[in-house]
Amino acid sequence: MIEIFLNEFHFSTLWNAGILLFCLLYIIGYFFILPVSHSGGMKKGILTILGVTTLFLAVGSPINIIARLTFQGHMIQPMLLIVISSPLLVAGWKPIKINTISFVHTCVDWLTKPWFSMLLLQIFFYGYHLPVVFDFARIELYWNHFFLLGLFSTSILFWISILYKVKVSEKRWLYAGIHHLLLIPYFLFLYTANEGVYRVYSDITLFMSAIEVCLPVEINFPEQFYASLLPFDPVVHQQTGVVFFWISSCLIYIIVLFCKQSVHEGTVLSHS
Repeated sequence: MIEIFLNEFHFSTLWNAGILLFCLLYIIGYFFILPVSHSGGMKKGILTILGVTTLFLAVGSPINIIARLTFQGHMIQPMLLIVISSPLLVAGWKPIKINTISFVHTCVDWLTKPWFSMLLLQIFFYGYHLPVVFDFARIELYWNHFFLLGLFSTSILFWISILYKVKVSEKRWLYAGIHHLLLIPYFLFLYTANEGVYRVYSDITLFMSAIEVCLPVEINFPEQFYASLLPFDPVVHQQTGVVFFWISSCLIYIIVLFCKQSVHEGTVLSHS
């Protein structure tokens, strides 16, 4: 049914040209404007391209529309933004020196402190996924973008703190573990719920509004068509969605931290 629904859309509707342009400009700026990195330049460039590609897939591809059809599809978005794109972009960023006033340095230092950045990420994640907030954001295009941007930005700050501010590998594992433990109450709440928590995936009126907000004005489907897209059991999709997010995020965190630890140990050995 989802494939049939997507086939009704024009290519330009499924693939966001504005976000694609932003991603291309970022890549151009990275390779041709920022100074050349003398340490791991090729590796950092590949990580950056992968990170930008993942970012585009999360918010500029058909995944953005699929996320409006089912909660299970929605969980792909934060997973791509928080767990894959953010660490790739942070790991691929070129080290540059910027002369700024002390106030800016103080703000950046606070924002990238492990505990503070973790708190910001948790606030945006929980705040966005409160049922009343989530349902409202899904039918308001700009508010939905605001929360997705907030999730992405705070995850960037958290990964900066984990990969660069924390020098001891044991502490990196500690912060990553605490971050996942703090998400357990939300996941348990969704997994044990006996009904759909988010009305936007079960109420036909909200469901129509959530989809229409990202469609061109000229596309107008009858209510019966939208109703045919609601055969999914919201409880099942909640359970499979949180299990998918939890397992995939844990695995990717482990892979990233192991890679960071091996790189750090290799650097230390090469200098000893």
